[in-house]
Amino acid sequence: MVRRTAGYLAVLLVTAYLFFMYDAPVLSGILVFCAVYPAASGVYLIAAGKKVVPDLERVPPLGEKGKKIKAGISVKNKSGRLSLRYEFQVAVRNSSGRKCGKKRFRGVLIPKGEETVWLTFDTEYCGVMEICLDSIRIYDFLGIFYRKVRWKKTAGIKVMPQFELMPLEITRRTREFQADAQEFSQERRGDDPSEIYQVREYREKDSLKDIHWKLSAREEQLMVKERSFPLGCVVLIYIDYRSGDRSVAGFSKMLETVASLTITLVSEKCIHMAAWYEEKNERLVRWRISDEESACDMIWNLMEIQPYRDAEKAQVCYDDAFRGQEFSSVVTIDRYGNMKNNGEGFEFLRL
Repeated sequence: MVRRTAGYLAVLLVTAYLFFMYDAPVLSGILVFCAVYPAASGVYLIAAGKKVVPDLERVPPLGEKGKKIKAGISVKNKSGRLSLRYEFQVAVRNSSGRKCGKKRFRGVLIPKGEETVWLTFDTEYCGVMEICLDSIRIYDFLGIFYRKVRWKKTAGIKVMPQFELMPLEITRRTREFQADAQEFSQERRGDDPSEIYQVREYREKDSLKDIHWKLSAREEQLMVKERSFPLGCVVLIYIDYRSGDRSVAGFSKMLETVASLTITLVSEKCIHMAAWYEEKNERLVRWRISDEESACDMIWNLMEIQPYRDAEKAQVCYDDAFRGQEFSSVVTIDRYGNMKNNGEGFEFLRL
C-alpha cells in the first residue's frame, strides 16, 4: 500500500503543478478528482468491507495420510450494487500450530456474486490440520487503497492414519480370558453363571450344580445348563500422552501405532478397550472396540487428545477407573508411538 499511496501522491503533485503552469479545463477536472478520491475511496471501503462473507463449508472434515486434500473456500458478496475486488491468504497449519503451506488468492466479485477458490495440499502426517483465514483485503475502484477486514475463520480437517495390520500373537490365555460384560457370546460357552448359553441333556462328569431341576422335572430327564462366555474387553490399550517434547511426526506415529494395533485385534476378533487421560476434565476416557466402526470412531476422537502434566492425578484416575477390573494384557503406547506390553519392551508382541 505504501507504493500505491506514493504513486497517488506523485500523480496529485504532478497534476497540481500542471494546473498552475497551464490554463486547461481538463486539468481542473483531474485535480478535483484526485483531491476527492481518498474520501470517496474511504466511503466505498467502509461499505464494501461489510458485504464480504467467507464460507468454509467446502473444506472436507476428513482426510487420509499420504493423499492430497482439496479444500474449497467460498467468498460471497452480499451487496446488490457494488463490485468488490479482494485479496486474501489461506494458511494450512498442523496440529502443533505451525504453518505447513499458504496460498494467496485474488479476484473480483460482481454484485450478489460468489466465487470459490480451491487449495490442494499433501498430507505427510496424520492428525488435525487447520485451514485458516485471518483477514481479507478489499480494494477501492482503482486498486490504490484497501481496507483490511479481519475474519479469524478456521476449519479443521482430521487426517486419519492408514489402518494396517501388524504382526502379533494372541495366546490361549487371552483367547480364554473372561472379563465382565453385559454382552455374551452366542457361539461359545464359558463360566459365567449369570447367563445361560444353552440347555442340554446330562452327560457323565457334569457337575450336579449345573443341573436345571425345573426343566429336568418337566422333561422327565436330567438337563444341564451351560454357562455363557462374557464378551468383555480382555486387552487394554493405554495411550500415555504426557507433556514434553511434542512433534508432529511423533503424534502421527502414535496415532498410526494405535490404529494398527486396534484394527489387528479387531481382525483377530479380540474385543479390547482403548483409554487415555483427559486432564481438562480430570477423567479417563474409555472406548470399547469390537469392530472396525468402533475402531475408527476411537481414532477420530483420539485426534483431539491433549498432553497431560500431572502424572499423579493421571495415575489416580487410572486406578479408580479400573479398580476391580482385570485384563489379560495392558499395552501402553507413549507420545512417540513406542509400545510396552505389561510394562516391558518386546521384540514380538504376544498378548
